[in-house]
Amino acid sequence: MPPPGSTTVNTVDQTSNPSASANPWASKPNSASAKPAPLNSSAKPVSLTNSNKARTCRNIVIHGFCKYEGKGCEFNHDVGKPATSVSSPELSKAKLHVNSPIFKPSNLSSGSGFVKAEAINAPEFIPKQNQDANALAAGAYAADARPVTQSFATPMQSSLMGSINNLSGNFSQFGINDMSMAGAMTGNYYGEGAANNYYYQGSGSMLHQPLQYHLYNTPLPHVSNLLPHQKTIHGFFISDSLREELHRKNEMILQTVNAQEYGLPEELHEYHSLYPLDLTQERSTEVFGYQSSVYKSTCSQDGRTYALRRIEGFRLTNELAMQTIESWRRIRHANIVSIREAFTSKAFGDHSLVFVYDYHPCSKTLYDVHFGAQAQLASQVVVGGSKSADVIHERVLWSYLIQLTSALKKIHSSGLAARLIDPTKILVTGKNRVRLNCCGIMDMLTFDTAPNIAHLQQDDILNLGQLMMTLACKSLTATHNIQKSIDYISQTYSQDMKSIILFLMSQPVPMKTVDQIITMLGPRVLQEINDVQNANDVLESDLGRELENGRLARLLMKFGFINERPEFDMDPAWSETGDRYIIKLFRDYVFHQVDEAGLPVLDVAHVLTCLNKLDAGVDEKIVLMSRDELSCLIVSYREIKACIESAFRDLSKSK
Repeated sequence: MPPPGSTTVNTVDQTSNPSASANPWASKPNSASAKPAPLNSSAKPVSLTNSNKARTCRNIVIHGFCKYEGKGCEFNHDVGKPATSVSSPELSKAKLHVNSPIFKPSNLSSGSGFVKAEAINAPEFIPKQNQDANALAAGAYAADARPVTQSFATPMQSSLMGSINNLSGNFSQFGINDMSMAGAMTGNYYGEGAANNYYYQGSGSMLHQPLQYHLYNTPLPHVSNLLPHQKTIHGFFISDSLREELHRKNEMILQTVNAQEYGLPEELHEYHSLYPLDLTQERSTEVFGYQSSVYKSTCSQDGRTYALRRIEGFRLTNELAMQTIESWRRIRHANIVSIREAFTSKAFGDHSLVFVYDYHPCSKTLYDVHFGAQAQLASQVVVGGSKSADVIHERVLWSYLIQLTSALKKIHSSGLAARLIDPTKILVTGKNRVRLNCCGIMDMLTFDTAPNIAHLQQDDILNLGQLMMTLACKSLTATHNIQKSIDYISQTYSQDMKSIILFLMSQPVPMKTVDQIITMLGPRVLQEINDVQNANDVLESDLGRELENGRLARLLMKFGFINERPEFDMDPAWSETGDRYIIKLFRDYVFHQVDEAGLPVLDVAHVLTCLNKLDAGVDEKIVLMSRDELSCLIVSYREIKACIESAFRDLSKSK
């Protein structure tokens, strides 16, 4: 039943259907000859009898107002006073009037597309939290929400829900594996695991946005062999692999989490925005004797990103131990992760010792690269009947050995010892690029006022030999049976590799030095230098391409400053007159061309060619046409460049 005071109007049309008089829901008029009065409020009411002033105007009842009130309408407009009930033949004969009975369909209970009247007072929809993303994407609602049954869904709604179900099951083809992303794409913004990409920056779910890489594909084989004067779109930009790597590093630097959710302090010394880096690794006490964890953080002093190594539950008893970090801070080497400072803190709820190192985004440990889960999966790939991934290429082993030897040379020359050459504490920051990590930690944890540096340096050489044997055999237990490991190395690698591993693991009688290792690595060092120079040439070439793009970006900025400027120097038409008009026509020539069908020409090569010629200021001439096609100008790129410089100079003088 409708609420008291409401009016229900029967909208059943009986004039268009002859059989409508048999409709049990419609009111039957007293006389079939009477025609219903129109309900359009724009029609001027007609005077019927003198009793009209006692009747309430139907425009007030239906629309809430009457536009002819006070302009000749003879009906009652005072809704505060009840109108006198007057038996009017016109009113009684009308098919649609305020006293019509309530519309009650007979098949309401069948649920064939009608909504119950009781649904008006249904409880408010409150989404249930922590709902499974798959159920949400499939259209399932929480138990306390109003259910949507099949009888209430139109065919279009059913088809739409089916499309959403199919879409949620095929997110993997778009590279979206996180179902929280799937929930956001299906329009669910309520569950914790279904965050909206644009309205919610959730840190608890650690939602990763898909990186928008450059959308240019690699050249196809049948178009790769181009003529000398031809150039593909890839010739203007850096390589796809380098671009994606830089994008990943930038994304990793900007990642943050909710500090309260992970139990992290909001601020630690002068560092904030802590981000855990070792969630997937077990915190073992095997290396340091204490549990340790690593965090990415931002320094409030210089705004740079650093890596914090926290030693948990360590109480510093000797203040002199802090002085050992000063010697390590002066070391700067390409194969050593530089340490910045160390301090103690109780921000984690215990006595912690924190070391601050340079941060290398997207780096992995040597253990993860060759012994982790992905490495084990890659080792199962069979190529030519043999497991090629089980063996690390000898050229890679020589590169590792040369870089680590160079790092030890720098450390030993400074009167220090690395004391920690372990696969889990060596970072791989690039292709075959390794760096010694966690330097200086053992000096503070096992502080000794008079350490035997010579003995510790011999241990570094021995640990380096054990590391190389572990990598050559690709087994963490290779040092348990040295003879068996040496036999395997003899069968797999060259005699030089076997000899240098035996030298590193031999007894230090007499004392071994890093210089002896460098002497044995002489021929291999030359090859390593050659590879480094070649890689440097490739990076310089990619940088040169981006340098060209930088010139074009500066030109586009000047266009943005000049074109369509609403007013300058009290002249509203400044950008449309003089040299600026030529610049506007050139902008249309570069970006607003159309083909013979009137469609926009989206030719990146045309844009880059024109901008490069403009930047060089060549004497080649082009035809510029006005938008109304009534005037043409023949100008050269040199003249257009002079116009741009003149206009930009005028803008610069106004500052």
